[in-house]
Amino acid sequence: MIPLKKFVPRKSSLVLWCLSVGLLVAACGKSSSTSSQVQDFSGPQLYGNGLADGTVALTFDDGPGPRTAELSRYLKAQGIRATFFIQGSSAARYPDALEQLAADGHLLANHSYTHPHMTSSADPVTEVRRTDDLIKKYVSDGHFLFRAPYGDWNARVAQILNSAGLTKYVGSVFWDIGGDRVTRGDGSLSSAADWACWSYQDSVEQCLEGYMRETRELGKGIVLMHDIHSSTVDMVKLMVPQLKKEGFKFARADEAPSIVAALARRSDSSKDGMISLEQLSCPVGFVATRVGQDGAALCLSETEAQGPFTQAMQDACMEKGGGDACKNSRWSRGLAVWLHGQGRCPIGATFDADLAACVEGNNVFGPFSKEQVKHCKASLADTSSPVCESNRWGKGFLAQVN
Repeated sequence: MIPLKKFVPRKSSLVLWCLSVGLLVAACGKSSSTSSQVQDFSGPQLYGNGLADGTVALTFDDGPGPRTAELSRYLKAQGIRATFFIQGSSAARYPDALEQLAADGHLLANHSYTHPHMTSSADPVTEVRRTDDLIKKYVSDGHFLFRAPYGDWNARVAQILNSAGLTKYVGSVFWDIGGDRVTRGDGSLSSAADWACWSYQDSVEQCLEGYMRETRELGKGIVLMHDIHSSTVDMVKLMVPQLKKEGFKFARADEAPSIVAALARRSDSSKDGMISLEQLSCPVGFVATRVGQDGAALCLSETEAQGPFTQAMQDACMEKGGGDACKNSRWSRGLAVWLHGQGRCPIGATFDADLAACVEGNNVFGPFSKEQVKHCKASLADTSSPVCESNRWGKGFLAQVN
């Protein structure tokens, strides 16, 4: 969600902007319950208990830290691809570590920017977006994962992030091993959490034994550690040989069945005739962004959405008191996302399989592909005409340029 102080609306759109703020607040205040079938971010967290017996996925939170690049190289030398849940504020201090992680075949994932409790964060959307801006160019295969700091997560936060168009992400990703430090009667550890070990001044060997006991007991799962701690790096260099000696195999977190399934049903993927966001054309200053839950896209800036919009959306805007501003070719971001609806097409439009576009009457609505825009410009005598940059074309015209 964009802080209000970043946007001073033009006088002509003041009423519309005020309306959009009210609608966006209403959207974020909806019921906190959501179905486990929701795509993208979901209420239930994702675990690694579906991994094959004897398989673990090493994951690291809160980094990068001073020894992350060293850890990255070590794991690569051991033939292990791990997952690093990046905290944006840490990445800003160690930018070179991100390149090292990607070069070594590890998956970079999102762990927020400032490490807040997501269920009480004033701006969970910005927390995810700021870190996404840092890691997105390094994410392999479009496998965007998110892990909530502290594992603090609920369906309301998932709904807020989905409504903000962050539907390329799945999560939150939880863990099976490494969440608790539990002592036995003799003072040894039956399970361990690295951050807690170092707080209690446990030795690397003591902490390792706690991890190993829990891993042997469960036999598989996602392992949680934190690469910002130097002692954790030392522990991993003892853990990996021990796990190998005991016959364990290693997977990356995005190979866990629950995460594989979540990525497959993600709405922000090229399926059912949808093309990737990177193939869509938007005006300068706007970015193609998924909205709703069925793969729809809008061209959005931080504050605005590109139109024109369907007549049904304009009518809904008028009903909400937007007045003449409802006829503008650009609306505030919050209003456009809200009135678009949750479907693949904006309200009032239906999907035409032959045109592979959303149709209302004789109009089709974009954003259109870069290839279609290229063909559009080539078909016009006046190449400076703005028609090809519009979000609304005629059905016949689209058929010609397809």
